[in-house]
Amino acid sequence: MKRLLIPVLFGTLVFGVLAVPKVWLALGFFEEGGWIYAKTYFTRILIDFLFAWVIAVVVWLQLERRPWITTFAFCFSVLLASVFWFTPIKNAPRSFRQEMAFIYDFIEAAPMRELPRVPRIVERGAEPANIQEKAPANARTFEPVKLGPKEQVEKTFYSLLRSLKKYEYESVFTLADARTWTYFTELKELALTADREELEKLRPIDRFQVLALRHIKNAEQLSEINEKSLFRQAVLQGWFFVGDKPDVRIDFIDILSGGNEAQADIIVNSIIPDNRLEFIKEGGAWKMNLLQLLPTQEEKLMATFQERGQSETEFFWNFLKQETGKDPDPEIWDPVIEVPEQG
Repeated sequence: MKRLLIPVLFGTLVFGVLAVPKVWLALGFFEEGGWIYAKTYFTRILIDFLFAWVIAVVVWLQLERRPWITTFAFCFSVLLASVFWFTPIKNAPRSFRQEMAFIYDFIEAAPMRELPRVPRIVERGAEPANIQEKAPANARTFEPVKLGPKEQVEKTFYSLLRSLKKYEYESVFTLADARTWTYFTELKELALTADREELEKLRPIDRFQVLALRHIKNAEQLSEINEKSLFRQAVLQGWFFVGDKPDVRIDFIDILSGGNEAQADIIVNSIIPDNRLEFIKEGGAWKMNLLQLLPTQEEKLMATFQERGQSETEFFWNFLKQETGKDPDPEIWDPVIEVPEQG
């Protein structure tokens, strides 16, 4: 029996080390969702322990009670059982992700989900019109659940994310705030009146959009275009970059004083925030400032022409020629409409 002491000591040590993140995960589920969610993971830890010892005892009895082989069998069994924890860790609650952030350098985390402490009421499907069920006199009636400000902000973001990915510009229109619409109004004015000196002061992505408009449309078309047309074009061309990965979410939503403005972190395939988004309540509905998604697209644009060893102008010119089949005219640097000087 003394020889069995080696697999007991080493096996317990290995199991204890590997059990730390599992226990932490179970406690995370307990903290955010209660025992109803955590008990599954505590039970799985016990099952892992029993599974490893059953394998170890079988090897001990079958291979002439060799301690090191038995220890190896136990450790291998523990590692094998740990593989099945990949999905729970991928779907871990917020507290675990924050405390075990280093793990998510290797695991593509799933979008966070709410863990209600009390099971939600499931509404029954619609009954046929000719069947009416009388509720008992003492039956309780449930009011529709009203979403709080944070839930409304979250709903706006995910609706907008879905609409952008499907290029549903009409839906995007209704979820964009006034600042986004103002941007396209100003973009049209720049396309009509900005000279080269003014254009060179703009951000590269704004300068590129103005030059592209002048290249594609003549003076008459530019005069007739409106901000809605430009906005529609922006959505269809994918200006508002959110992320290549499907796992995009927002977290840490803060409702600012006054209750009509909010901020939230956008997280793309990570637990580390990529950017801070802004929301505002307009006409009783939460809307988002889409302009905050443009810098990421601008970074991609600049990285592309740097990788190709081209100047900004060379890249723009080659891109416009490739997209339209005609060489850009140097006159697109000049304003379409001359603004009279005030004096």
